[in-house]
Amino acid sequence: MPIKQIKETVEVKMLTTDADGNAFVQKRINLLEGQSHRLLQTDIFVDSFLNGAFARLPVEVVISPYPVIPTEMPINSIFPSAGRYPSGGDDSVLFKAVGFATNDEGIDFEQFPSVQIAASQFTTFYSDHMYISFHLIGDAERTYYDLGLSFLFTVEDTSVSNLTSSMGKLAENHDAMCAQLMSNGHMISKANLKGNVFPMWRFGGIRPEHTISPEAAGSFFLQMPSIDEEYMISAAGIRSAVADARQMGAYDAPFGARFPEWVRFNLNEGLSAGPVRDQWPPIKHADNGNVLCL
Repeated sequence: MPIKQIKETVEVKMLTTDADGNAFVQKRINLLEGQSHRLLQTDIFVDSFLNGAFARLPVEVVISPYPVIPTEMPINSIFPSAGRYPSGGDDSVLFKAVGFATNDEGIDFEQFPSVQIAASQFTTFYSDHMYISFHLIGDAERTYYDLGLSFLFTVEDTSVSNLTSSMGKLAENHDAMCAQLMSNGHMISKANLKGNVFPMWRFGGIRPEHTISPEAAGSFFLQMPSIDEEYMISAAGIRSAVADARQMGAYDAPFGARFPEWVRFNLNEGLSAGPVRDQWPPIKHADNGNVLCL
């Protein structure tokens, strides 16, 4: 498992943006085939200061196994038509840095993973190449000058089987086909939180009613054995109790003899998916009594 350092630079004299204000620069780094590559450390350094009579412009840098595709999501409200790269937490991204370039003063980067974590990463990928992608967002069809960035990567290579390598490459290839628009957060209100958060007793919902129920002594435990061959209660009865434990109670409703919510934890097989078969497939024994595995 040799560990090697890869040094690379991205140096461009002139950058001209397109009609949407985008300028893209990309560079490929070839790696060994049939290996798993663990990216241990990532460092980025600004060698030259962008210039072109501008105030502040957003820039992005992404390290990825495959070329990253710009999305349809803006990076800020000043440049709404310029799509940014996928988020740093996307599976297709190994490292991402964003910041603002100030005319003749450098780039102030924020990065993911952070500086501390990027110094001791454990990100593994299988593709035999790695891409550096740079994105400048500015005014439409305008030229900017003197891009200079240096990169340092510490990579640990490990030989893997052809199957592992192929499946890893396939997964990374599919991950690179990023979504153009992402919306994976759910907006909630305080009213929706009631009954869905702890402590339950403050907002209504399931409460440990068995602590004061006269039936608690006879029904405190889930009456379904996992080892005994004889059922103490029917599976249908257990499923009914589990369904009852999932029902939310009103805040001001009286306490009853319902099952508490922890009844549904670690349920026996079949109680959630459906009825358990009366007879499992028969087993065969060897002459010495051992069960044969077929």
